[in-house]
Amino acid sequence: MNIKLLLIVILVLIFSKLMAVNDTIAIHDNMYQVDSPKKLILINQNVDSLNLEPNTIHQAINLNEVFTFTNPVAEIEVGKQYIVHNELNEAHFLYFTRLPIIHIETENNVEDEPRVLANFFMVESNKDSIRSKIGIEFRGGWTQSLPKKSFRFEFWEDTDGNNTKNISLLNMRNDDDWNLQAMYNEPLRIRSKTCFHLWQLINKLHYSTSEPEAINSVRQKYVELFFNGDYRGVYALSERIDRKQLKLSKSEDNVLSGELYKGVSWGASTFKECPYFDNNNRYWSGFEYEYPDDFTNWETLYEFVNFVLNEDSLGFYSEYPNKFDIENIVDYFIFLNLVRATDNYGKNIYLAKYTKDDVYFYVPWDLDGTFGTIWNGSQENITNDILLNGFYKRLIWDNSPNGFLDKLASKWNSFRNDILSEENLLGLLEENYNYLLENGVYEREVLAWPDCENLDFENLAYTRTWLNERLTYLDKVFNDPGLLTGVEIDKTNTDFHFYPNPANLYLQINHLNKPESIEIRNILDQLIDRKNIYSDTRIDLSAYKDGTYFITGFFENGRKSTKKLLIRR
Repeated sequence: MNIKLLLIVILVLIFSKLMAVNDTIAIHDNMYQVDSPKKLILINQNVDSLNLEPNTIHQAINLNEVFTFTNPVAEIEVGKQYIVHNELNEAHFLYFTRLPIIHIETENNVEDEPRVLANFFMVESNKDSIRSKIGIEFRGGWTQSLPKKSFRFEFWEDTDGNNTKNISLLNMRNDDDWNLQAMYNEPLRIRSKTCFHLWQLINKLHYSTSEPEAINSVRQKYVELFFNGDYRGVYALSERIDRKQLKLSKSEDNVLSGELYKGVSWGASTFKECPYFDNNNRYWSGFEYEYPDDFTNWETLYEFVNFVLNEDSLGFYSEYPNKFDIENIVDYFIFLNLVRATDNYGKNIYLAKYTKDDVYFYVPWDLDGTFGTIWNGSQENITNDILLNGFYKRLIWDNSPNGFLDKLASKWNSFRNDILSEENLLGLLEENYNYLLENGVYEREVLAWPDCENLDFENLAYTRTWLNERLTYLDKVFNDPGLLTGVEIDKTNTDFHFYPNPANLYLQINHLNKPESIEIRNILDQLIDRKNIYSDTRIDLSAYKDGTYFITGFFENGRKSTKKLLIRR
């Protein structure tokens, strides 16, 4: 053998030996989970640290058991499926993910309640980890009938839950009480998380200056869950809506200060009825009493619902801003109708009060049925309707200066320039979608839940179209409030329209087909008032007595139109 050939052979042997030294990837014990029945391996160790060695071909991976790659790998990629074989030559699906991995183990049967003892372990890709005892139970109503369950859990110091402890998870609040949302009925597992984030962008708590740490929503972070070694897929780890989240004033000695109620069904919660209450019961006409938790007093909420339902027009429109945060009620109306949350205008919403003498405000909850889907995950391709409860049915007649309708149009148009631009809304949805897609989550959801009918990978295209049509419709309605009251506009003739009717303090002439002037006559045909209609189309009725009147509109072509007006207070 000549010297040149010998050198080549020696170099090849040295190179092969050097590569062989690093051909097996070693994974930290805590940074992987294996679902043996599903033949699924999930690792969230940082892949950047695994790809530091140049010119390395990975032949195998060591997870306290060596698995061999079917096809050797030069560079590990997040979200990519690898086929590996164990020593028995059994094929497994191997994934790397950036999502935190949670593993819960328990020997107890988990039910709706009470909570049972379990062990909790969570690890992040930066190797931060948390291990603790927890008490765990199922959460939700109808969703408990689905195969993939949601959970509520509480960190325990002991084995019976007598002592709890607060832990901050993934840079969220420091607390003992947490939710794991299954999102089984969400087509792409992105709606709830996007909606909670969006609501925080839209609305700020009116007392945030006094309570800068208060949050009028919940933060959610994606995690992947193993339960007793069974891979359950992606979950949203979530804070809870409670007194602590909202920083409500404490109520003590049976005296109400901060208040919190949850809408769990229909009734007083949708302002359709106001039956008398029983302070021995934590439920009243669609509401569940959340705080205070050591005594029950429905009186102040009853008085507010009764006010909305039964107060006369003069009292209602002058007093409601002193009872409910008008900025919040407008923001929630925009949010409710933007995402078309059909299950969230009485049910699945919290009603809260910061202190005894403060105003009520809304906090949304359970936002899975949104953006063109409903509570069960099915599509409902409706974009041209308005969601109202009994409170909103009165508010949409408030055309007073800086009242509900004024604020609605002003806020909507302001939001549409940034937060609620179509580009930004799609960006929020696509950011969550791309994160799950790039981490291979959707492939694993199919492995975990092959019979899930709600998984729909074409849903993002549907959502884009739905959102475009919804925004177009709301642009029209929120800038022409007469449409909220069911007034139809005929643009082809000289007819004109006004609202509200019956009216109370003000009358608004619709800007479309408006006459040059109007005359108002009483039932005896006596002329009461005559006005020219220029840019100001709002008519002050405060000096008018209750009764029946007739308004005649005069147009430039010589035609006129007469309509009946009722004034009631």
